[in-house]
Order: sequence, then structure tokens, then C-alpha cells
Amino acid sequence: MVSGGGCIDDDIVTVLWTAEQLSDKVAEMASQITQDFDDSSDSPVIVGVATGAFMFMADLVRKVKLPVTVDFVRAESYASGTVSSGSPKISCDVKLDVSGKHVILVEDIVDTGNTVARLVSYLEGKGSTSVSVCTLLDKPARREVNLKLLGDGKFYSGFQCPDSFVVGYGLDFNEQYRNLPYIGVLKPEIYK
Repeated sequence: MVSGGGCIDDDIVTVLWTAEQLSDKVAEMASQITQDFDDSSDSPVIVGVATGAFMFMADLVRKVKLPVTVDFVRAESYASGTVSSGSPKISCDVKLDVSGKHVILVEDIVDTGNTVARLVSYLEGKGSTSVSVCTLLDKPARREVNLKLLGDGKFYSGFQCPDSFVVGYGLDFNEQYRNLPYIGVLKPEIYK
């Protein structure tokens, strides 16, 4: 629950990345994706992991200078807690046929790696030619699995995230704080 007065900014300990820093990083990542897939005969399918990646993905797609198709997949591993269950389940499938396609899986944050590893394997099972992962935040301190990307897949990483509970720019706690234009550390008393 949001604390007291209703101003969600008051629930943030510190801002890690401002809206401007996020915009600059997204543009940099989109430029790299454009460069990497420019020679490909097939335009990539960009698949966002709902719901956390929606803001990042929208900004990223607008800055990629290639024809792309867009879809979403939903994988759940947190429920209403702050620690991953370790066994994510896919609760909403992609609608597009990704067979024979280059897929770029867009995630808000990769921490344990369990969700991304599960989704890469899942997309491989659907016949994707390659699966790349594009994550805004990478939290290697919590990694439990080594990511094995499909085909000539690449790992695009925006910022290395400290081992803190972060919200904003699509990331949430209990479905709140997604609308913050920045990413910040949530006060522990809010989620404990």
C-alpha cells in the first residue's frame, strides 16, 4: 500500500536513473539493435514481457529504425511478493507466429534469470531462429541461472542494478509505482 499522503514520490529512498538518463539509454540500446539487425533479411519480432516492460518497450520500439512486429507474453514469478518464486509460469502466450523469426525478448529487469531462461526456452520451442534478450536493468548479484540464448542471440543490457527493490518506469510493487517517470529504490517499510 502506498504510504500516508498519497504522493508516490515520497515512497522513494533515492532516484537511481532519471527520466532523461532512461531516455538516453533506451536510444543507445535501440541504435545497437538497429545496427545488429539491419542486415537481416527478416525483421525481428519484439516480444515484451508484460506488464513491467511496457514503458521500456514502447520507448524502445519507437526508436528502433527497422520494420518490426510487436507482441507480448506474460510470465508470472512474483505474485504479490518481492522475491521470485523461482519457477515462472507462462500465463499469456504470444499471438504472433515466431517460427523461423528472430525474436528480441524485452524485459524490465533480469535478476535471478529464471523467467528469462524459461521464456527463451519457450520461444525456442516455438521454432524461433534466434532469441535475443533486451533488458533495461540487469541485477547479476541475484543471478541463479546462466542465460543460454538461442541461435546468434545477443544480450542487451541497459543499467546494472544494485541489489535493491526498485520501482518506476514500468516496474512495480503490488501493481503500484509503474507510472513514475524515473527508477528509484522503494522505502523498505513499504514492502516489508
